[in-house]
Amino acid sequence: MNKGFFIDVQGTLIDDIDKSPIKGACEFISYLNNKNIPYVVITNNSKNKSEDFIEELKQKGFDIRNYIDPFYILKEVLKNKKIAAFGTEKFLEVLISMGYKIDFDDFESLIVSIREDYTNEDYSKMIECALKTDNLIAMHGTSIYSKNGKRYPGVGAIMSMVKFAVNKDYQIVGKPSLSFYEKARKLINLDFKDITVISDDMIGDLLGAQELGMKTNLVLSGKTRTKEEIVNTLEKDNLPNEVFNNMSEILESLKKGIV
Repeated sequence: MNKGFFIDVQGTLIDDIDKSPIKGACEFISYLNNKNIPYVVITNNSKNKSEDFIEELKQKGFDIRNYIDPFYILKEVLKNKKIAAFGTEKFLEVLISMGYKIDFDDFESLIVSIREDYTNEDYSKMIECALKTDNLIAMHGTSIYSKNGKRYPGVGAIMSMVKFAVNKDYQIVGKPSLSFYEKARKLINLDFKDITVISDDMIGDLLGAQELGMKTNLVLSGKTRTKEEIVNTLEKDNLPNEVFNNMSEILESLKKGIV
């Protein structure tokens, strides 16, 4: 059994549709707290200020001890304040509150977050911006974005398209970047090999975790709905260590000393 956990939020702890706690999720966090098992809640939240999202989770019944989101990394790696940014209105408001100036004519960096209603015109604008700067930043590397029961291209998928279009690499500040996982690791002072990552995003979260030596648990309570959707597309070495329906099943396995 590994010594600690990294735990995703959307689709893992809370439901993608009504944002309520998923079966067993609150109980899982409480169990870790009571047993003093190290963990970090790792989320790609980019719609709310970090402190606001933590409070929102606590209001849902999660007594979270350790937390990290992409804004923790962004403020460390992006010092220039002139940016061209794409995402929800809430995301843009958070960036402005952090001191960034959004200007599509005069900018030094391109930042892309998630939004379910991007159009071809938006993608065209991203490409034009990417051609004007070498500093391309993805808030995270999600493969799929799920909202109200529908699935959309995640930031990772969008930025892969932009990269192919302009032949420029981009930096990821959220999952599954090394800088994100390393900052999370330091919060609980464990080696990667002693950490199990729990998430509903095999491509956007867990493959990167595997490369760092972490164990991976895939849950089917979010964007991934069946084991076959993902497992049949992976090489044997990239399969998750375990697949569970929800956090309730992981909690039962943890109590039995299996995970």
